[in-house]
Amino acid sequence: MARLLVQLKLRLLLNALRSSDAAKISFLVSTTFAVLLAIGTFLLLATFRGKSTSVDLTAVIFTVFVFGWLIAPIMVFGVDGTLDPATLALYPLGTRKLAGGLLAASATGAWPIANVVGLLGVTVGLASGALGEIVAVVAVVLQVLFCITLSRFVTTSLAGLLRSRRGRDLAVFLIIPLFALYEFFGQVVPKAAAEGKITAASFTGLDSWMRWLPPGLAAHAIQDASDGRPATALARLAALAAVTVLFGLLWVRSLSRALVTADTTTQAARVRGAKLPLAGFGLRGAVAARFWLYQRRDPTSLVYWAVIAVVTAAVSARSLIGKNHHPAIILASAILGAAFVGVFHVNSAGQTGPPFLLEATALSRARDLRAYFSGQNVVCWVIGAPLVIAVCFGLAAAAGRPGFGVEAAPVVLAGIGAALGLSNLFSVALPYPMARRTGTPMLVAAQGYGGYRVAGILGTLAGTAIAAAPVIILVLRTANDAMAVRIGVLVPAAAIYGFALAFAGVRLAAAAAAGRMPELSEAASRSAMV
Repeated sequence: MARLLVQLKLRLLLNALRSSDAAKISFLVSTTFAVLLAIGTFLLLATFRGKSTSVDLTAVIFTVFVFGWLIAPIMVFGVDGTLDPATLALYPLGTRKLAGGLLAASATGAWPIANVVGLLGVTVGLASGALGEIVAVVAVVLQVLFCITLSRFVTTSLAGLLRSRRGRDLAVFLIIPLFALYEFFGQVVPKAAAEGKITAASFTGLDSWMRWLPPGLAAHAIQDASDGRPATALARLAALAAVTVLFGLLWVRSLSRALVTADTTTQAARVRGAKLPLAGFGLRGAVAARFWLYQRRDPTSLVYWAVIAVVTAAVSARSLIGKNHHPAIILASAILGAAFVGVFHVNSAGQTGPPFLLEATALSRARDLRAYFSGQNVVCWVIGAPLVIAVCFGLAAAAGRPGFGVEAAPVVLAGIGAALGLSNLFSVALPYPMARRTGTPMLVAAQGYGGYRVAGILGTLAGTAIAAAPVIILVLRTANDAMAVRIGVLVPAAAIYGFALAFAGVRLAAAAAAGRMPELSEAASRSAMV
C-alpha cells in the first residue's frame, strides 16, 4: 500500500509538470525554496557548535519546524491531493494500511527531504562523538516523522470538520489570528533581534519546559548521547517515538471517521424572500446589492477584509516600535492596504465560480459589463476605504502623530481606485479556475494556475504603487501646509483621481471582456467551490 501511494503521488506530480508551463514554474520555485530551506537550516544549526545554549537553540528550531508543519498546510493551502481521504473513501482499503500508505506519501517530496537534510545540521552544531552522531541522525528522523504524523492528524481532523458549513466557517475565521501572529512575529522579532533585545541567552529560560516537549526530547537526546549518557538519550528517544505512535493512532481513528462520515453540506436550507436592495438602480445596483450581501454573509469575504486590516497595520508595526516616526511609514501602510483591496478581488469570474455562467447571460454588451465591474467596485470602495483609513488613523495615533492619518487618507482614496481598476483588468486578462482543497477553507488557484495568481497579485501591487505615486508626492510636498488645504483640497482631488483610475479600468476591462466571455466562462465553470 505504501509503495502504491508513493507511486501515485509521484505520478500526480509528474502529470502536473506535464500539464502546463505554470505547473513547471510552480514546481521549480517550490523545489528551490525547499533547497534553500535545507541549506539555511543546516548552516544555522551548525553555527551553534561550542555555544553554551546550543541545546536550547536547537530545541527552539525543532519547535519552529513543528509549528511550521501545523500552520503551513493552512497558510500555503496544501497541494497534496493524494492525502485527501475523500478521494480514497470508495476503495476497499483497510484503515491501518491506508494510514501507512498516506504517511509514506506525506514523507515523499522535496519539502520532507529538505526538513531532514536541514535538521541534520545538529550533527555539526550539537552532536559529538560516534554515539552522539548516531543518536542525532535517529533524533532527526523521529523529529520529522513526528511533524508529519502530527500534521496528518490535524489535517485529517480538519478535513472532517470542513464537511459541514459551520465547520468551514469556523476554520475560515481561525486563519485571522494565525495570520495576525505571523505578521506580528515577522515584523517585531527581526527588529528586536537587530537591536540586540533578542539574543541566544534569551531562550535559556524556555528550556525548563521545552525539554519535556517532543522537539526538546529530540534535542536533549543528542546532548545526552554526546555527554556520555546513552541510557538517558535512549529514554528520551523512546518517549519521542511513543508520542509519535500515539498521534499516529489518533490519526488512524480520525481517518476512520473521515472515511465513513456522511457529507451534510447538501442538505436543503430555508430561503427567505426579500426585495433586493438597490435593485431599482438597474444592473449596476443589482450587482452591488448581491456583492454587498456576499461581503456580510460569506466568511471568506470577512476574512479577506480582516487580512487587509492586519496587513495595513503590520507594515508600520515594526517601525512604530521605535522613537523616530516618519510620515512615509503610515503612507506605506496606506498604499499596501489599498492595493490589497484590489488583490483580493482579482479574478472575479473564477471566484464567483459556476454561478458566473448564469450572470454571463445578462452581460451581452460592453455596457452591461461596465455595470457589472463598477457595481462590485462600489461595494469594495465603500468597505475598503473607511477600513484602511481607520487603520491608518489608528497607526498614526499609536505613533503619537494623529496628523499622519490625514496625510494617509488621500493616498488610500487614490490607491483603492487604482487597485480596483487593475483588479478588473487582471480579472479579464488572466482568468483562472479556483479550487477548495482539503486542509484549507480558503479558495486557491487550481493546480497549474499558480503563476496566474502570482502575476495578478504582483501586477496589482506594483501598479497601485505606481499609479498612486503622484498623490504620495503631493502629500509629502504639502506636509507643512494648513490642515484646511490638505483636507479641503487634497482629499477631494485624490478621490476624483482614484475614481478616474477605477473608471478607466472598468471601461478597459469591459471592452476586453466583451471578446473574452468564453475564457471567463470556462474559468468559472472549472472552479470547484465545494
